[in-house]
Amino acid sequence: MLYENLYNSWRPAMARGQGKPSQAVPTRHKRSPAAPAKRMGTSEARAEFSKLVHDLSRHRSPSASLADNAIEIGPHRKGGAWLVPEVDAQAAMERITELENELENIAIGLLLQERLDKSSGTTPGRDVIRELGFDDLLEGLPG
Repeated sequence: MLYENLYNSWRPAMARGQGKPSQAVPTRHKRSPAAPAKRMGTSEARAEFSKLVHDLSRHRSPSASLADNAIEIGPHRKGGAWLVPEVDAQAAMERITELENELENIAIGLLLQERLDKSSGTTPGRDVIRELGFDDLLEGLPG
């Protein structure tokens, strides 16, 4: 089923954070447009860490992109980690939750469409509830 492939292939890695580091951060030869504008070497960032944290903590509203206010830190300024303001990280987490909910709604819609396409035009409610995995809800329903 299309919705299961779409939903199941995306959700497990995101929901449990089980991506491998090599998969999560692709090797890049060119600088991505989504990368932070500011880069620092690890030694430089270590020396200025308190100031960096202070500066980033002053942000009160999230930026349009997670990378807008981020600082990329890594050996020889080649990256490896981002330091981001808390408000940007929280906004990104909220957006991920919104997208997961939208994806779930799309998957349910595709399931219902597929079920209606297979039926004679009507679908018994019990069948839909059962296919969505809510069998426990059927126990309290009459009929």
